[in-house]
Amino acid sequence: MTTILLVRHGETAWNRSKIFRGTRDVPLNENGRAQAALLGERLRSRRIDAAYSSPLGRARETAECALVHCGLAIASEPRLIDFDYGDWTGLEEGEVARRWPELFAEWGSNPVSVRPPGGDTLAALADRAFECMEELAASHAGQTIALFAHRVVNKLLMLKALELGVERFPFIRQDNVSLNELQRTEAGYVICTVNDTSHLREGSVELLKEDF
Repeated sequence: MTTILLVRHGETAWNRSKIFRGTRDVPLNENGRAQAALLGERLRSRRIDAAYSSPLGRARETAECALVHCGLAIASEPRLIDFDYGDWTGLEEGEVARRWPELFAEWGSNPVSVRPPGGDTLAALADRAFECMEELAASHAGQTIALFAHRVVNKLLMLKALELGVERFPFIRQDNVSLNELQRTEAGYVICTVNDTSHLREGSVELLKEDF
């Protein structure tokens, strides 16, 4: 059995302003760094054998803050990179809704059918990210690994682990610096924790009301 600690990165200014981030390298803001530090206190007592992060700085910095007590080298894993929003990248949600009203409405109601202009599809990202998690779980059998990724990536990984369709994407929440715990067994995945942000209760940090 492999235990997987799946973490979403901390808050960025673009989360707060509801700007589509995707593959753009947006750093954590001050609140995001404080969130990651509190996660580090949460994980201080956990044995973690290996850690992998999306190459984007917001995920990497979250991993470095959260694992500072572990002394682990954090490996960069390109397959954990965020969803590519194409022409939507860098635009506020309201601007995307104004310029692509029908496509944006479809993104809200049936995102599995949507490819932002020049961007990715949820189905393609789900396959890529899940293949990555499966390989890492197999290579660390009997150990605990930490994966630091993004809202869209984490939602899709949870759906694939549960053998649910990508159309259920809107029904899983992933707040900033949330912790999910999965166990990879011979019979499949056991989901132990989903979107746990209880570590943030101990500090004077904010948590956005939407998982954007």
